[in-house]
Amino acid sequence: MKPQISLGIDPGSSSGNYAMLHHSAEGWEIQVTSFKNVTLAEFFQDLKDLAEECDVECVSEVVHGFPGMSTVAVSSFMRNMGHIEMALAAAGIPTRYVTPQTWMKYFGVKKEKDESKTVWKKRLREVLQQRIPEADVTVEQTDAVLIALYGKLTRQ
Repeated sequence: MKPQISLGIDPGSSSGNYAMLHHSAEGWEIQVTSFKNVTLAEFFQDLKDLAEECDVECVSEVVHGFPGMSTVAVSSFMRNMGHIEMALAAAGIPTRYVTPQTWMKYFGVKKEKDESKTVWKKRLREVLQQRIPEADVTVEQTDAVLIALYGKLTRQ
C-alpha cells in the first residue's frame, strides 16, 4: 500500500511554498519547499516522483490579484499559478481548491481587522504547533503546511 501524502500549496505572491505532509505510526513527516528555490522542471519532477511512489491528493489555495498590485505583478502571479496547475495535472495529482477563509475557518482562526501581518502569521504558526507540536517550520511556510493538513483532515 502506498503512503498517503497530502500536498498543500500556498502560491503566495512572492514567497509561495508547497508542503508534503504524511502521518505514520512514527509521527508526522513534513517537507516544505519554496517555489523560489526550484525551477518549474524540478517542481514537476518532484510531483511526478511523488505520484509514482505515493497516494497523493493536493489542496491548493485559490488565488487572485489584490488591490494595489500592478498589472505586471498580477500577470506574473497568475502565470505562476498556471504553471503550478499544469504541473499537477501533468503529474496526475488530483487537486482541490480552497479559499483562505475556508481553511482558516476550519482551524477556527480569523484575522482581526487591525492585526499586523507579523502577528497574524505568528498566530497561524501557533495553531499549527497545537495540531502538530513537532512541526519545525517558519511563519512563511506555515500556510502551506496548514493547507496540507486541511487537505488530510478533509480528504474524502
